[in-house]
Amino acid sequence: MWVIIPVKRLEHSKLRLAGVLTPEQRRQLSLCMLEDILDTLAGSAVVGGVTVVSCDTDVMELARAKGVDVLDTGTDGGYAADVLKGIKHITGKSAHKTLIIPADVPELEERDLVYLDRVHREGVTLCPAANDGGTNGLVFTPPLAMELKYGENSFDEFRKEAEQRRIPFNVVKPTGLARDMDLPDDLHALRKQSGANRTWRYLRSLEPVDR
Repeated sequence: MWVIIPVKRLEHSKLRLAGVLTPEQRRQLSLCMLEDILDTLAGSAVVGGVTVVSCDTDVMELARAKGVDVLDTGTDGGYAADVLKGIKHITGKSAHKTLIIPADVPELEERDLVYLDRVHREGVTLCPAANDGGTNGLVFTPPLAMELKYGENSFDEFRKEAEQRRIPFNVVKPTGLARDMDLPDDLHALRKQSGANRTWRYLRSLEPVDR
């Protein structure tokens, strides 16, 4: 399984947390989350390769330091556009399955990846976000035969299009892909958990986050 992770410029990331985190804190949080994800992917028995799609210098530097493939887009083209660039970039890399995930799901674990690899058979497998109707994971068997529509309520858009195009689809809810770190409540929930990854340690090192 090949994994594609689009990452926007850090100064544009986590803007919905601007009321509780400074720009530098949001930048550090984004890098911590990405590093946690890359470490999980590096240790996975079912991941054959990883491509980070970005134009941010710090993001690309971190990804290269972790030994993963990097696609420099030059400019922020938007999430869906960057995913498409990533898909085109990995064509020919012998990936029977491709997983697309965001860079803000630091709770991702090996068991989530193994589960996705096992349950995906054909068409698309969708992993809905827990709160906003978004899509935190999409597995497909190349080529991808549907339009990419990300953002709030994208899960319903993907599901409807799969039904209309008669593309086989499966809906699963792996725990580590349920929650992305978009809102202050997401930060509070993660801080309250017992954990040991970089994201958890970083959040715990901050002053209590205002609600």
